[in-house]
Amino acid sequence: MDYASLMEKIQSQEIIVLDTRNNHDFMMSHVPGSVNAPFSTYGWARSIKSWLSGTDIELGLVAENGETASKAVEELRKVDLNVSEVISDALAKWKQDGFQLSSVGEITPDDVYREFDRYTVIDVREPFEWQSGTIKNSLKIPMNELPSRLNEFNRSDRYAIICAHGNRSEVAALFLADNGFNAATVVGGIQRWISEQLPVELEE
Repeated sequence: MDYASLMEKIQSQEIIVLDTRNNHDFMMSHVPGSVNAPFSTYGWARSIKSWLSGTDIELGLVAENGETASKAVEELRKVDLNVSEVISDALAKWKQDGFQLSSVGEITPDDVYREFDRYTVIDVREPFEWQSGTIKNSLKIPMNELPSRLNEFNRSDRYAIICAHGNRSEVAALFLADNGFNAATVVGGIQRWISEQLPVELEE
């Protein structure tokens, strides 16, 4: 497989690469721009077809092994979706050949607090949510504004992304990681931060 060509297709949005591994493995290491879609034989392919919503776009596939790759391709074909590119070795050769991989870390509120000088905290909640408390010196950037503000970030910095509970921060950290930044999601979000009695600033 021509990995360089595949990467160009991903960047130009000519192909969607579905990563069928579990969420943990995907977050630890994945092809930038790929989509995590853990494989299951129960409605998985129909969900993919519904998500594509009639879009006629080339599909690629990442799988843990050849057996899973074959099953996933078969399920997709049953709903009239065809896969043109298959990586069936859990990215081993991709990594061996030196192609870029993204990873998103997980960090606890206590870890962020204890190593505060090592991280820039980005709060991706909506402005009205900041009224419940924010972390001192955090950057307050609602998640939907991140794409237009990438030029404000530094690739040499380490970013800890926080939201209310940890769901949005995972998506935001993934976006930043796929764009070449060192990003980790704060597990449990501001809710866990407050429950652990870590300091917050209240909006005036």
